Amino acid sequence: MQVKKDEIYLRILSVSKSLFMNNGYEKTSLRMVANKCFISKSNIYRYFKSKEEIYETLVGPARSDVTKAISRFGSREYAGNYTVDKIEDVSTVLAKVMCEHREGLLIMLKSEGGKDKVMLTEMMTRFFVEACPINDKEFKIQVVSILIMGLTDILIKHSEEDEMRYRLKLLVSYHYLGLNGIKEKLGFEVS
Repeated sequence: MQVKKDEIYLRILSVSKSLFMNNGYEKTSLRMVANKCFISKSNIYRYFKSKEEIYETLVGPARSDVTKAISRFGSREYAGNYTVDKIEDVSTVLAKVMCEHREGLLIMLKSEGGKDKVMLTEMMTRFFVEACPINDKEFKIQVVSILIMGLTDILIKHSEEDEMRYRLKLLVSYHYLGLNGIKEKLGFEVS
C-alpha cells in the first residue's frame, strides 16, 4: 500500500518541527528527519528543496507576524510610552501572535545563532535603545537578552492565550517599570 503524498509531506513537517524544537535547527540534519519519517533522505527532496525550505515553511508565518507586532510597538506611539493601556495592548497582541505561532517562534528562538533569533534580537534592541531611559547600550542589549529569555520561557511553559497575555503583561511591566525605577530612584544616566 502506497502512502499518500500529503501524508508524507505533513509527516516531514511534523518530524522536522519536533527535531528543530528539541535539537535546534543547526543540529538537525535531513538524515535525522528521514530516519524519523521512515523514508529515504532523497524522498524528502520530492517535497522540499532543502532543510531551509522546511524551516521556512514552519517559521515564515511566525516571523512575519512577530515582525509586524514588534514594528508596531517600536513606533513613536509606543516607544518609551508604556502606559497601562499600552502595556495591555502589547500583551494582548503579542499573546495572540505567540499563541498562534507558538511552535514556529520556539524554533526561531531556540536556534542558537540562527538568523531569525539574531533578527529578532537586533529589532528589539533597536526599538529598545530608543525607548530605554538609560543611556548604556551594553546594558540595553543585556536587558533585551533577558526579555527574549522571558518570551522563550513563556512559550515553553504556556500555550493558552489568556495565560500568555497575563505573563507578557507582567514581563513588559517589569522591564519598563524596572528601567524607569532605576533611572528615577538611583539617578542612573550612564553615557
